[in-house]
Amino acid sequence: MRRYLLLSETLRERQRLRRSLLLPKTPTSGHQPEHGVQAICELITDLLPGLGFNPATDVQVLCPMTRGVVGTRNLNTVLQQLINPPSPDKVEINRGGNLLREGDRIIQLTNDYNREVFNGDLGIIQNIDTVEQEVTVQYGERTVVYDYADLNEIALAWCVTIHKSQGSEYPVVILPIYMQHYMMLTRNLFYTGLTRAKKLAIVVGAKKAISLAVRSTDDQRRYTRLQQRLLQAGLNC
Repeated sequence: MRRYLLLSETLRERQRLRRSLLLPKTPTSGHQPEHGVQAICELITDLLPGLGFNPATDVQVLCPMTRGVVGTRNLNTVLQQLINPPSPDKVEINRGGNLLREGDRIIQLTNDYNREVFNGDLGIIQNIDTVEQEVTVQYGERTVVYDYADLNEIALAWCVTIHKSQGSEYPVVILPIYMQHYMMLTRNLFYTGLTRAKKLAIVVGAKKAISLAVRSTDDQRRYTRLQQRLLQAGLNC
């Protein structure tokens, strides 16, 4: 059974949600994107482990866009430090301004038919060999080796866009919804993000942005002349 938790701006709503879901105290909330980053970090360090979820394997943050404080670029940096921090036991490399570390979750960005990994596949970095300049990634039961020169095919995936998540499911999904991404906030996108969760979906955001997403549709009227064609074929519609 999938559960939904909305972290909104008002204390009364937060208290009501805690009572209805029998969840522990939720993080301090607010309407600015910076509050969203703080709330996501508190969820990952406090609430979700208390509910029996492993942030490293069970939780996926989904964003409408890559840019901004609550975009995938910034959140990946924040979540990498939170979930998979530096350690003397973990090798890391910096390629093109992107830091990759053993234990990181990554996403394949293109279809690679030679390696048999495809756009949207998620994996875990198992080993970084600085001598051979190779990175080994575990995709399910398979391991795939990348040369340093091919690392532009992968990116951090502690947080990915909702668009990239289509067709996938995760035990827990966290959706930051703020006016910073107002151009992308539509009902279809919001629905897609929510339905990626198998057990629990958590929306962290501003009421104005969530309301905009619920009310906005990106459906365009299609002029297919389908009704006329069916009539011409002798079919009633």
